[in-house]
Amino acid sequence: MKISVLSRSSPLALLQVQEALPALRSVFSDAEFLCSDTNSLGDRDLTTPLIDPSVPTDYFTRELDLAQLTGDVDLVIHSAKDLPSPLPDGLCIGALLPAADTRDALVFRDDVEVESVKIIGTSSATREAEILKQFPDARCKGIRGTIEQRLAQLDSGDYDAVIIAACALHRLGLASRIGMLLDYPATPQQGRLAITVREDRNDLLRPLRRIDVRRTAGLVACIGCPADASLLAAHARTLLDAADVVLHDRLIPPVILKSLHGKAEYVGKRGHGHSTTQNHIHRRLLEEAERGKLVVRLQGGDPGILGHLGETLEFCQDWNLRVEIVPAVSASQLAAARSHASLTHRYQGRSITFLSGHAAAELEHLPLPSPEFGNLCIYMGVRNLSVICERMRDAGWDESTEVTVSERLGMEGETLTRSTLAEVASLEFTTPAVFLFGPEGHPGPGYTLFTGTTPSKFYKFGPLLHYPFIQLSARKTDSSLQGKLAGWDGVIFPSSFSVDCFIEQLLAFGDLRDLSGKRVLAVGPMTAATLRGYGLQADAAPDDFGGVIALAALDEGKHPGTFGYPCSNLAPTRKRQAAVADSGIILDPVVLYDNVPLAHTQLPNLPFSRVLFTSSSTVQNYFDSFPEERDADREWLAVGTSTLQTLRENGLTAFLLGE
Repeated sequence: MKISVLSRSSPLALLQVQEALPALRSVFSDAEFLCSDTNSLGDRDLTTPLIDPSVPTDYFTRELDLAQLTGDVDLVIHSAKDLPSPLPDGLCIGALLPAADTRDALVFRDDVEVESVKIIGTSSATREAEILKQFPDARCKGIRGTIEQRLAQLDSGDYDAVIIAACALHRLGLASRIGMLLDYPATPQQGRLAITVREDRNDLLRPLRRIDVRRTAGLVACIGCPADASLLAAHARTLLDAADVVLHDRLIPPVILKSLHGKAEYVGKRGHGHSTTQNHIHRRLLEEAERGKLVVRLQGGDPGILGHLGETLEFCQDWNLRVEIVPAVSASQLAAARSHASLTHRYQGRSITFLSGHAAAELEHLPLPSPEFGNLCIYMGVRNLSVICERMRDAGWDESTEVTVSERLGMEGETLTRSTLAEVASLEFTTPAVFLFGPEGHPGPGYTLFTGTTPSKFYKFGPLLHYPFIQLSARKTDSSLQGKLAGWDGVIFPSSFSVDCFIEQLLAFGDLRDLSGKRVLAVGPMTAATLRGYGLQADAAPDDFGGVIALAALDEGKHPGTFGYPCSNLAPTRKRQAAVADSGIILDPVVLYDNVPLAHTQLPNLPFSRVLFTSSSTVQNYFDSFPEERDADREWLAVGTSTLQTLRENGLTAFLLGE
């Protein structure tokens, strides 16, 4: 099988053919490739500026297109950016190959320093507009010809610098001439090679599909990440687990970053500080997707609200990349939820406007929306808050307008401040912060601070602020448990975590049948529910949070015997043994997990009126860290009688949860 291949005659075009041939041979393994070249109109006419309206869209492809349409050649290899859109009737792109470096490079004349550049050679209006942002005192001058011809014009003194595609210099072995890589948006398809074919050549089109990057590229997933990690969308979690690479912002919760297991790459932006450019992020998306990977762009908040999603979608469309978008709870929504406010209201503030604080301060010629247009949310407004407030007054906002400020959402130092337009600019705030102007807050009784490890079992006592004071860690499997189990009449489980640890140990040397004929008791309804998750029905469990004492009272004298008691290293086992002794139960403690104290230097700034303790150790660690809390006006709640007793030993009026 012979396949004829045509290209332009320039040295760069001929090198591009050699670059494409290995990919072609991979799908046409038995073919002989017959390569030829020709000059296009654009190669012959070196005087007409490319920005001249008379220049046709097929300036560099017409002769090659005609040769293909007449059947003189089978395949044509182009620089993808040179292709007209649309292609002539009867032709199509059979394959796009992965892109080389997509950036432009600035090449300087040897005797010219960067700061003295005055004349820059380029034939592109887009390139001219971009380069003048970096060299505002320079002048752009048209330039034509092959890369070698343009470099010769530079070296002869006609220009101080010329703009050339970096990939072209690399392909020609001239990378040493690159003086500066330019970080503005790349020309779509720059660096890619395109293989065109006649639409009726199915014998060529089908094999080409296997090397077409439009089909072999992976997925770009633009995922929003809420400041509160517990609000991450389930589908977002699924994509993060499956991702090969995750490009993330600086405001992603640490617990989420930790779960990415080394596939996270920081590409954050920081106002008035070091930032990764949007163009660099886009290049990374392209590089990883073209390798066939699932690449995630993980952004704090919702990417569609002041999050550069629009630019990313345009880029992916220009480069034929498939995209999935997973929205998130935005910072404005979370701030409103924290303050018990609605962003919109049927009768007051029927709409809301989202603004960047940078733009609100800098675009002074544009008026801010008046209160008649609805409520206002300002992101990134700390630095320019005074200017923003003045412009709001100019727009007709009343001094009494309610303002809610949420600082460091989802972080340990998260703070919620309620103020007014008259006062808010006089207060000090830290970034990141979100300002809500207009939504009316409805303060409730506050949060319940949850000091244990598993808040999901206590949600109905919320809203919860999860602030654990202990960390539970399962111990390694110990085969001696099998012998102990044989001598027990049953097992009493003091917590859900004890159930998990016991079952894990049990399955290491046997299965649930080893519990056959033995009594299974739970100290409370949540522990009993955990047992049911493993297919085990507790023979007895109190329906309240009275703990071991309630269990002993429920089962007193019914089934005496020796019961295994899987617990932590800090469990008050002697107290527990004494509590059940009158019921004829002998507890045989076995330590299956460690209870490790967690220290905190400050309590949450969000308002909480109740503190819920799940064990004596949470009580002890709490007051060891914050002894002044013994005088705080809070409601102290306990899970289990031993926890309640520990609270009372600290001189507190405490209540058993549910009483």
